[in-house]
Amino acid sequence: MRKDGRGVCDRCSQAFDYHLIHNGFNESCYAYCGACGMTALVDTLYEDRAAEGLPRHRQITRGGEELLASCSCGGAFRAGAGPRCPHCHQELSAPAATEWIESNSPGAVQGWKWQRNWDGLYAIVIEGRVYRNPLREGPDRRTTRSSRSSAPGRLE
Repeated sequence: MRKDGRGVCDRCSQAFDYHLIHNGFNESCYAYCGACGMTALVDTLYEDRAAEGLPRHRQITRGGEELLASCSCGGAFRAGAGPRCPHCHQELSAPAATEWIESNSPGAVQGWKWQRNWDGLYAIVIEGRVYRNPLREGPDRRTTRSSRSSAPGRLE
């Protein structure tokens, strides 16, 4: 599991591992499950699907919700949802996360600042919980997947 550092929940004070995803470098967009907070990453390199709600380099919009399959917990990936603490399951505060994200980032010494929200360029993966390309299948769904991610699944 990739790890950028340890975060701490602002609600229950429990620690967890996390890593940030720069969606510009990955040519992806993302969403969080509204129930468990799992991160969904959707490749956008080969096809511009912003009109469908899957904009490049940021969180999905409402239109993208219907294109994504359900989370493994049975919940749904939602526009506006955020990551959740793996211990108390409460949504994490983006402003509170700034302290540990920036303290774990070597770039912060040189002036890098984290975005302080859950819908910008960076996505966060908590405890390795990520679902890659969870696109719905079916005759009414046009899905194009890259060869490097021919099936949805967890990243390592």
